[in-house]
Amino acid sequence: MSTNRRKYIESHWLVFAVKGAISLVAGLLLALTNKTDTTYLAKMVGFAMAGLGIIEIFNTINRKRLEHNWGMSLAIGIVEFIVAICMLFTINTGQHESWNILVRIPLLSFYMLAAAILSIAMGFTCFKDDTDKFMWIVEGIVGAILAFVALGGSGLSDNTHIKMFGTYLLVRGLVELIFGVHSREEMEVVAESRKVSQGKKAKKGRR
Repeated sequence: MSTNRRKYIESHWLVFAVKGAISLVAGLLLALTNKTDTTYLAKMVGFAMAGLGIIEIFNTINRKRLEHNWGMSLAIGIVEFIVAICMLFTINTGQHESWNILVRIPLLSFYMLAAAILSIAMGFTCFKDDTDKFMWIVEGIVGAILAFVALGGSGLSDNTHIKMFGTYLLVRGLVELIFGVHSREEMEVVAESRKVSQGKKAKKGRR
């Protein structure tokens, strides 16, 4: 079976819109909540990442059905599920602090850094539209800055690290939601132009 090489950003617009909405809501909740319990905040992140992973798995299935390359989508979904599991569960429930220090906080930091690098790379290589390019590069820069601060901030509390990840989710959510809506508008323009083109061809055939 042949596979059509279609860029990840050419996934269905709903993928970006829904993932953007999930990230945006999670980021806002983390920013506005008065809760200080690290386990509670970690579970908020975990549920958000699980939601992102589920959407990405659906995207993988859809891309496979359309015979588009789907490896990148699957990899993103798996990583998001791994982060979700680490946020939602601990190996030893009596050792929350060591689990946070050894697993959760470094994982969030490295995830932000990897996602930031991917966002910047896609921004420079995958977009013709200057607005889309700018948004994805800015998202990547913000994510990279937060990741480096988190990785170097040994004196920061666990709650601060998680709140910083919430800030990243907020920025990412805005970018992906706007991009999803923009992609839908572009698809509508393309569909309309195809209708016009087909109508012109039909008129020529009648002559």
